[in-house]
Amino acid sequence: MSIDDATEAEIPVLVALDGVCFPAEEETQKPAAPGEIEEAVHQGRVRVVRLDGQIVGFLRRETPSEHHLYIGALGVRPDCRRQKIGTALLEDLLNAGWAPERRDLPSVSTVTSPQNLAMLGLLLSRGFVVRTLMPDYFGLGQDRFYCQYKSRVEYVDPDDRFIVPVKGALQWSALLASESYQITALLSLPSGPAFEISRFEKDDLGALQSDETNASVAFASGTLASITFLLGLSFAYASFPDAVRVLLMGAALATTSSLIIYANTSGELARLRTNSFGRYAKWGNVLSEFGGVFPFLVSLPVTFAEVTSSLTAALLAALLFSVALALYDRSAFSISVRFHRSTWTRLLSLVTAAAPLAGAAAIRLAPSWLTWVWTGAVALSLISRSYICLAKRGDEATSSVVDRLWQIRR
Repeated sequence: MSIDDATEAEIPVLVALDGVCFPAEEETQKPAAPGEIEEAVHQGRVRVVRLDGQIVGFLRRETPSEHHLYIGALGVRPDCRRQKIGTALLEDLLNAGWAPERRDLPSVSTVTSPQNLAMLGLLLSRGFVVRTLMPDYFGLGQDRFYCQYKSRVEYVDPDDRFIVPVKGALQWSALLASESYQITALLSLPSGPAFEISRFEKDDLGALQSDETNASVAFASGTLASITFLLGLSFAYASFPDAVRVLLMGAALATTSSLIIYANTSGELARLRTNSFGRYAKWGNVLSEFGGVFPFLVSLPVTFAEVTSSLTAALLAALLFSVALALYDRSAFSISVRFHRSTWTRLLSLVTAAAPLAGAAAIRLAPSWLTWVWTGAVALSLISRSYICLAKRGDEATSSVVDRLWQIRR
């Protein structure tokens, strides 16, 4: 099975498949308008699934504005359904199928009939919710659910959730009309299919962003104070390794830069309003961690190795720091896990984790010039990691499609 853009030679096949998937006589379906498929193929807005060389499914998308992505149609050949073909098309769309048209994170939406349970089940299982019911959407009696993809994690109220049978249209339509409730799942009960209807908690986004900025400033300030203290000690002792001094000076520069960026983030929230909070926070977080925290922690065991008389103690302390850095880098608390990982980023993570042990060994067992090689390797690895996160990755979020983008707050 493969997913690709449809070609102009495949237009007759797509028109025929559209007629099979969306018969005009069924009120729950809506076939494509004349010329609609041809235009979408010409503009590269149709993705198809090929199985053994034959088209068995397609997805037609529309971009009515740079801030909105609309799924115009998603169809699978009847004899090929229940083979995850629709799921593959939907995930392809949410992951990368529309990347060339992307400006920022657009709203992804579609409409479907309340009776089209197969489509509803697919959408609800991949992070969509039913926002509201739109009466007479395609004409008299042709009501449609407006379905929207949840692009960020939100919390539902655990004490305000309902299970309503699909046949109970009066009940679920009344809940949706209040605009506080959304359909979040399609369930199978002994009595028949039912909707799970939930109310999402309303977060004050401005307050959350302000709190995040304050916490980031406090953390970066504490890191800078620690780096400055150690750097001051290094200037007071002539025996302090110059290579470590240089690393600490770079850490002080990067951490100060992160504080300046966080200060601009506060201005973004209060006055600028350029919708750049995520970009500012990303730069501040990356510089604070890779430019401040990691160099500071790497420098500590190397400094200890210089002043202690015990080689064993020096190497054991450095090994402890290396293990701790490796575990942290793979934990859910590190900045790096918020970005897509590749073979290069994993190798750079290993270099960073090995830096304390390699530095302590260089200080105690190798010629002095080798400590400069060590400093250069550590600096290069951290600069490379920062560059990859800032220039080659998107926002601080997972790029893969998850089953649910909401949860119950614990």
